[in-house]
Amino acid sequence: MTKGISNSEDKTVENNDQTIKLDKYEQHQTIINLFDSGIPPEIISLQLDVDLDEVIEVIKKINDRKEKENDSRLITSSSVNDLSVFHVDALIDIQKIISASQSSMWKALRSDPIFTAPFEETQEILSVYNYDKIKLIILNIDIVGSTKLSMNLPIERVSKIIQTFTQEMTKIIRLYGGYVLKYVGDAILGFFNVSSEHLYTLCINAINCARTMIKVINQGFNPVFGQYDYPELGVRIGIDYGENVIVKYYPHVDKIDDLSAYDYKTIQKSSDLISAKKPVYDILGYTISIASKMTTYARVNHIIVGQLIYDALSAEEQEYFSIVDIDPENWNYISDETGSIYKLYLNRA
Repeated sequence: MTKGISNSEDKTVENNDQTIKLDKYEQHQTIINLFDSGIPPEIISLQLDVDLDEVIEVIKKINDRKEKENDSRLITSSSVNDLSVFHVDALIDIQKIISASQSSMWKALRSDPIFTAPFEETQEILSVYNYDKIKLIILNIDIVGSTKLSMNLPIERVSKIIQTFTQEMTKIIRLYGGYVLKYVGDAILGFFNVSSEHLYTLCINAINCARTMIKVINQGFNPVFGQYDYPELGVRIGIDYGENVIVKYYPHVDKIDDLSAYDYKTIQKSSDLISAKKPVYDILGYTISIASKMTTYARVNHIIVGQLIYDALSAEEQEYFSIVDIDPENWNYISDETGSIYKLYLNRA
């Protein structure tokens, strides 16, 4: 009898060990997937509730293995395109994002935090597509209520609020596999690199990214503002998809001070002056223009999407949106696909 009980307990322990090992393996695989898709270790640690040292150790191990092997089965940055193979919402804890964003806003209003921008990373991504046509999902988020804030608060306090807003929205865009192109006043332009086989998944990720942004504003920032009797913030978010072109600019060189870091003897021609300066990459195209303009037709704390985004969704997901009735005199953009007015769709309350 005793022996039988012992065997049963041994099997239970073995099964538990196997379950723990399997869970650990899946967790490490998720860490690798997120890191290879460009998500910083700090954000991975936060969202998966894993110690940062463990995340770094997993990343180190996989990098060491890649150096020793050239195995096509390994996940690399070239085989994973901006989280395009799965829905990101399945991997993140939105409540943690809200709590972390709320904490950031509290700290910003009580101290002088250091704000950073991810443009070096964005420039590196865009440099690969120099003058190439590329299909992108463009996301534009615009604050509603910043003017009211400016009228009621000192400008230095408003600037902290706007900077914290851009910092936290940037983290969310990166978490969902996107990149920030630029900050335009109190608006943010982001983009998601699209491969045709993963268009549907990336559309869902971009929409869920926008939904998380709205939740952070409502449940994270505004309760903080309520404690200070500040006006609440809202946002409008526009998302569209289409072809764009990546262009390259060189900074203008016309001052001696601009050349102080270079050897004058080696710079003889204007072409040498240009090549001595680091280029700046930008996105131009119909899509990025449309995404910015369509955002004005969204209601506060709503998401408005273009026809190409809407058409990529399933019939069930399309029920989440309703067509926007706009006077053709105000909105007269023609769709290349249909030859008629490009339709816009607003999410239902």
